[in-house]
Amino acid sequence: MCRFSRIPPWSFPVLFVVALAAAGPARGQVQPPAAAAAAPAPVARVAAVPAAPQPPPALSPQQQAALDQLLAAWEARNAAVRTWSCTFHKWEYNAWSPTDAGGDRLAFAESTGELKYAAPDKGLFRVKESKQWSPEASRYEIRGGDVGEHWVCNGESIYEFRHNERQLRETRLPPEMRGKAISDGPLPFVFGAKADTLRKRYWMRLITPPEVRDQIWLESLPRYQADAANFSKVELILQARDLMPFAIQIYKPGGQDRDVYQFDPRTNFIDKGLDMIRDFAKPVTPFGYKYVLDDVSSQGAGSGK
Repeated sequence: MCRFSRIPPWSFPVLFVVALAAAGPARGQVQPPAAAAAAPAPVARVAAVPAAPQPPPALSPQQQAALDQLLAAWEARNAAVRTWSCTFHKWEYNAWSPTDAGGDRLAFAESTGELKYAAPDKGLFRVKESKQWSPEASRYEIRGGDVGEHWVCNGESIYEFRHNERQLRETRLPPEMRGKAISDGPLPFVFGAKADTLRKRYWMRLITPPEVRDQIWLESLPRYQADAANFSKVELILQARDLMPFAIQIYKPGGQDRDVYQFDPRTNFIDKGLDMIRDFAKPVTPFGYKYVLDDVSSQGAGSGK
């Protein structure tokens, strides 16, 4: 059974990843060490298409009943949450990750940030500080400048800061996507998760270790290639007392690289503490950035001409 490995010990019980933040490769994020970055550019090649996902072994009737009971309770809990905010920690593991004395892979990068949510379709995800392993110095060093993921969704548009391109990009959502831009995103494990949607899109099973009493561990495998292109497996930890997410581990296609997110329960605010106008307002374009508009509705209308 897989474990959430290499998460630093905390004083409270051992997530969340915002759905749209996992929609594709993050821009302006993890960079390889200087030595690797200076290597000659490889010959251009066509990106590999993930193979069609294969179904795992079927669950026993008892396992299926326990899963169905959890999904129903989880859906009811999500429906009752109107707003949520907390801080998070993120660890990124990849081919450039260092190893400890025992040979175990350590995080290549560590980040902290904040997230905010208001049902059904408002959200904010922002990495505030990030450190990256430096092989030359053999330590983690703070990444300079604005390098972290940062987006805001106000229900009508998604505003994404693309730091490498020095852009603030607005994507206006068509009417049929409003009200469900987050809950129907690539990873609907938190925002308005519905049992039927989860069953249709993922093969799921409970993987809670026998010795764990205060958490519920859930494994999800993608059924469709569209999801398999973003991740090969997701492991989610829910707090047993209130079914709120505590941690999530996302395995990238291929199963080697992974991102681990962990919420800090000490900063967990449910149905309080949000400024519905300020927190999800259109961001101001930073100095030196260019504002770019992507109007999905206009593009769709134009393509039909």
